[in-house]
Amino acid sequence: MSIMSIKDLFISPRFNILLITAYVAIGLLVSPLIPGINWLQPGDFSEAEVIYYHGIMLQLTVLGIIIAAYITKFPKKLQLIFNVSNIPLMILNILGIGFSYPAWAISINNAIQGLRDVWILLLAIALLIGLIIFPFLNVDTKNIFKKMWSAYSLLVVATASSLIAGIMGLTAAWGEYLNFLGAPGFFMRLINDWGGTSTFLSNVVTSHSHEMLPALGAAIVAVFGISLNYSSYKGISKRIIDVGMIVAIFGVISMTTIYIISSYGTYVIPTIGSFGPQGVNGIAFDDSQTGIIGWGALIIAVGLIGSGVLSSMVSTKRYLSILEISTWLATIFVLIGVGYPIELNEAFFGFGVNGTPPTGGPGFIYDDLFMRGHLVFAFFLMPILAGIIASVIAIMEDKDVSQIASKILLGLGLTGIILGVCGLLVYMISSGIGEILAIGISLIIVSLFAILYITFKLLKI
Repeated sequence: MSIMSIKDLFISPRFNILLITAYVAIGLLVSPLIPGINWLQPGDFSEAEVIYYHGIMLQLTVLGIIIAAYITKFPKKLQLIFNVSNIPLMILNILGIGFSYPAWAISINNAIQGLRDVWILLLAIALLIGLIIFPFLNVDTKNIFKKMWSAYSLLVVATASSLIAGIMGLTAAWGEYLNFLGAPGFFMRLINDWGGTSTFLSNVVTSHSHEMLPALGAAIVAVFGISLNYSSYKGISKRIIDVGMIVAIFGVISMTTIYIISSYGTYVIPTIGSFGPQGVNGIAFDDSQTGIIGWGALIIAVGLIGSGVLSSMVSTKRYLSILEISTWLATIFVLIGVGYPIELNEAFFGFGVNGTPPTGGPGFIYDDLFMRGHLVFAFFLMPILAGIIASVIAIMEDKDVSQIASKILLGLGLTGIILGVCGLLVYMISSGIGEILAIGISLIIVSLFAILYITFKLLKI
């Protein structure tokens, strides 16, 4: 076993995966002790929960940037910049959470979070430019693109969409915390044309929150496909995976376009097939397009499972891959299998508002509970688990790391996912009984510590 120097350690993708996994796992573990954090409180996230959520998810974004550059064979110097950025950004995330509480630290916190956000934005821009140009400049990247063009293309459009969603988030923060300080006159006139400051901020926040996670999920799917080198699969499986990637690409492009013109413009997102009192029932057009990304992932999962490649993997990689695909299926079930029926019955669910259609509904509390459940489970825990697993698979060799730990991980993870899905349904239907969902969440967090152990075993120190 080779000895890794301290310098090499801190610029190693493996070590940074270890750090980020530890950061996320510990962050989730202690989160119930943090003031203002109650993951099972009905309705949307509180301000404290939004800040904590971003403190976790932005570090996951950094992980995505590091791994995307690693698997597409970016030049070492550029990968070095991505890896070296990890620890400073982790410190800024922790400081951003801590300084969000005292009233006297508002200006300090704005500076900390602004620096963090701009830093990650610049890294994402560098990643996107590299993904676009390196197939023409770098032989290794060119070979990956030629062999797995569909997954590579999905990674490009997903990165672009995530970047756009990030710009939307920065725009919202600029307006909310700095009142568009320094904005040129023409931009303020555009905001007025788009409905005024309040309407514009509401639209851009909604687009940011709705676009970022599906885009990140699409990137995770692409990274997983490239990591498994699906171009080597025999028969129809590769074509099925390519079809799924293409479907997801269409969904990402369509979703991104909708959110751009509804944020920086006057486009009002329509409802598809509206019916019921004043047309309140129906699938929101943007949700139908984010759903297309999910359908693409489902097709890819069919191709991966049908290829038989899982059975030929070493056990650690096989267990991780099964758990990865399970996170996709659980997310699709929650967002499409549960979310769509709610949208088709908003006359009852009332968009989470107590009242009568079209401004509310008698079953508003169920919609409030689903909102919280799907935010915590499908928009938080599942992307975390999927992103970290896909990253570990990207760096691991075809040999068992720890069969016992891998089996424990699979058991914990699958049980957590199943209890999470079932618990979310119970939480919603029972008007707030969250014990089963809490157990599922706890098992998922514990499974992250099992991944932490496996990642540690991957380090050649």
